[in-house]
Amino acid sequence: MRFETARLIVRPLQKCDLADVYQSRKNPDTSKYIGDPATIEDARQRIEEATQPWQGVDHQKLMLAIRCKTTDLFIGELLFKFTQKHCHIGEIGYRLSPQHLGKGYAFEATSTFVPHLFDQFELNKVIAVCAINNVSSWRLMEKLGMRREGELRDNMYLQGNYHNSFLYSILRRELQ
Repeated sequence: MRFETARLIVRPLQKCDLADVYQSRKNPDTSKYIGDPATIEDARQRIEEATQPWQGVDHQKLMLAIRCKTTDLFIGELLFKFTQKHCHIGEIGYRLSPQHLGKGYAFEATSTFVPHLFDQFELNKVIAVCAINNVSSWRLMEKLGMRREGELRDNMYLQGNYHNSFLYSILRRELQ
């Protein structure tokens, strides 16, 4: 999958993205709501997984790089996976490099990504999950028109502790 927005190019992660992925994922601030900061080996494994042929089976990740159109700077990543393909349900995820937070890139990328997913994969529902303390993430989900379905207790294991998370979703019929 590849698409463009006014400022961004979104394309599959490639081996040439390794240094950028590592720089972004090793940052403790951008990792605190997702998992432990990455090692170079973690980043290498992510790139290896991303460059395997995508089969579109449940839980296999489609990993995309977000890059700036004018400078080719690495902005961050988008992710999609089917959670229940037979029910036409998939999940999105996103992560931005710390220097690109607060510039509207996440909304720009995801607001184009979600309609593409509904169309390309004939989805009925797209979900997203975030730690309840990740206010920026759940606010983005709400800005995308997603609705909070509930709070999942001890659903994430982060920094040696269990944390509750919010589950958000948007249905095909709710797309604006």
